[in-house]
Amino acid sequence: MLHAHVSPVLLRQEIGRRLRAARESAGLALETAAPMLETSTSTLSRIEKGITTVTVHLVRGMSDVYDRRLDDLLDLVREARLPGWWKAYGISDTDFVALETGASAISNYELSFVPGLLQTAAYTRALFEAVRRPHDDEWIINQLAVRSIRQERLIDEARPVSLDVVVHEFALRFLVGGSDVMRAQLRHLVLAAELPTVALRVIPATKIANEAMTGGFIVLDFPWSEQPSIVHAEHSLGTERKDKVEPVRAAKLRFEHLRSLTLEPADSVALIERVSGDL
Repeated sequence: MLHAHVSPVLLRQEIGRRLRAARESAGLALETAAPMLETSTSTLSRIEKGITTVTVHLVRGMSDVYDRRLDDLLDLVREARLPGWWKAYGISDTDFVALETGASAISNYELSFVPGLLQTAAYTRALFEAVRRPHDDEWIINQLAVRSIRQERLIDEARPVSLDVVVHEFALRFLVGGSDVMRAQLRHLVLAAELPTVALRVIPATKIANEAMTGGFIVLDFPWSEQPSIVHAEHSLGTERKDKVEPVRAAKLRFEHLRSLTLEPADSVALIERVSGDL
């Protein structure tokens, strides 16, 4: 059974990179290697790009053709062939969840909302119910279950994720779901700040920070050095996702700048508690 916090999508990409490196070290072009492996050039290319799942049998064949031991890949190949946990909830492999599941570190800035990985179920439900075309209860229950599984990464001993959060005070003061829901949410933030995997900092409303007004975004970093970091942002017209060097670098620099505008962690928690008291 695939571990709930392993992403077969990212495993396929890592396997593909290693197989490409093995082929290139053998001095073989795609067009040369493919017929030797009794497959097509397009299939081999898709395998190396992590688009197509490779079989254990084919990897053993590559070991012979490339004259290189690839036994260390076999367990990864078996894992990559299993469906991601999100499939049971009707979520595709192209969804953000499939990428987040494989991340080792997450940097998240939010202006208007509490970050998803730190939301209570009541807060999340209130957000889902507040849209112009409300979702039915079955859909909401499904999404709450997905959110809960994602949040388990923060306390998972085997594959924890490091969450670095910068949130604007505005997000703490928007009454999502009403006073009771918001008070419970703020209490949850205070408790979450105590987790060793969570760094939580707040930009106070008194800080002059025009750079903080342009919306939230998430940067995902991964355990494999060859896996490019990913920037993900959601807005009213949809989502954006980038993994090119320059936009990722710009996002990381922006996050560092926003973090420089925050209160220290202890002072951030104190502010959260004051906002809760104001409610």
